[in-house]
Amino acid sequence: LDIFETQAKVTGAEGLWARDGEEICDLVIDVARRHGVTKAAKSKSMLSEEAHLNEALAAAGIQPVETDLGEYIVQLAGETPSHIIAPAVHKTLDEIADLFTKTHGRPRQTDIPAMTREAREVLRQHFLSAEMGISGANFLIAETGSAALVTNEGNGRMVTTLPKVHVVITGIEKVVPTLEDFATLMRLLPRSATGQTISNYVSLLTGTRQPGDAEGPEKTVFILVDNGRAKLLGSAYQEMLRCIRCGACMNHCPVYFSLGGHAYGWVYPGPMGSVLTPLFTGLENALDLPHASTGCNQCGSVCPVKIPLPKLMHQLREDQVSGGLRPWSESLALKAWAWVAGKPALYHWVVRRASRYLKWLADDSGRIHVLGLAPGWTVGRDLPAPAGKTFQELYAARKRA
Repeated sequence: LDIFETQAKVTGAEGLWARDGEEICDLVIDVARRHGVTKAAKSKSMLSEEAHLNEALAAAGIQPVETDLGEYIVQLAGETPSHIIAPAVHKTLDEIADLFTKTHGRPRQTDIPAMTREAREVLRQHFLSAEMGISGANFLIAETGSAALVTNEGNGRMVTTLPKVHVVITGIEKVVPTLEDFATLMRLLPRSATGQTISNYVSLLTGTRQPGDAEGPEKTVFILVDNGRAKLLGSAYQEMLRCIRCGACMNHCPVYFSLGGHAYGWVYPGPMGSVLTPLFTGLENALDLPHASTGCNQCGSVCPVKIPLPKLMHQLREDQVSGGLRPWSESLALKAWAWVAGKPALYHWVVRRASRYLKWLADDSGRIHVLGLAPGWTVGRDLPAPAGKTFQELYAARKRA
C-alpha cells in the first residue's frame, strides 16, 4: 500500500485514506467542492454503495449519475443492486420499459437494442457534462501506481477519461504487487464472473493527463478504504480478503437463487455477503446471514481464489453462540430437541403427533399459512404441509404394497 501510494504520487495522482463510509463521503465531497463539481458520473463501485455515497452527494448539491446500465436502472427505480455483477437482474423487461418511459419521457419501447440505445443517448449527455468521474477499481498495482478497471461496457472509460477530475474509491485489500500478479488474477476474474476469457474492456489507469495527451483527467485521486478490512488481517476470517468480487458463489448458490439479493439486507448478497456483511457491519447486526446457507459447498467449490465460505459461515455461527448473541428460545428449543431425540420411542411419538398437527393446519391447497407454534416462519411465506404421516409410516406402507 505504501509503495502504491508513492508510485501514484509519482504519476501525478493524490492518495487519500478513509477509515469508513462517512470519511469516503467527506473526502469525495471535499474534492468536488475544490474543483467546482456539480455533477458526478459514476462507474460501478460497490464501495460507494457501502458508503451511501449517492445520498451524500445529492445532499451536498452534487448530482450523482450511475452509468453502468444495470446500476442506472436501479438508480432510476430508487432501489439497490441485487447482484454485484448484474445489479438489475431482478427487473423484468416490462418494468424497465415502464421506468424508461416515465423517466426519459420518450415513447415506450420493449426492443432491447432500442432500449439500450435510448439509455446510451441519455447517458452520453451526462458523460459530456460531468465535471467529476467516480469509479471503483478491481485491482491496484503497486509497482506502477495504477488502478485496473475491468468492465463489459464502455461507460468505465468514459467516466475515467472525459471529466476533469477522476476519483477512484477502492478497498485496501485490492492491492497487488506487480503487473504479473494482475495478469494472473485477470485469468480468473472474467471466467468466474461471466464465463468470458477476458472482459470487453480492461483499463489500466495511471496518473493524470500529461502534456501532449489527448485525453485523461487533470486531477486523479485514489481513496484507499478500510471500512472493516484491516481488522480481518490475522483473524480467523483473513481468507475473505482474497475475494475478487466475481460473483461466482452467488451464481451457484441455491439459497441466493431462492431468496434474491435484496433479502440479504446489505450491499453484498449471497455466500460472500453472508460472511462479509457480519464482519463489516457487526455480527450482532446480521445474525441471520451466517445461517442463510445449506452448507452444500457449491460456493466454496467454485470460488476461484479458494475461500472456504461454508467454513467461515460455520465460524460465524460459533462466534454467535460463544458471544451469547443467539436468542434464549432457540437454545431452549435445541436442548429440548436433543433430549427428545435421545429417547427413540418418545421421539417417534412426538413426530407422529407433529406431522398430523401440521397436516391439520393446512388448507385445501395443502399450504400452511400460519404456523401456530412458530408464526415467524409464515410471516413472509406459506409452507407446504406434510403428508400427515411420518417417513417411517410411509416407508412401511410402501413396503407392504
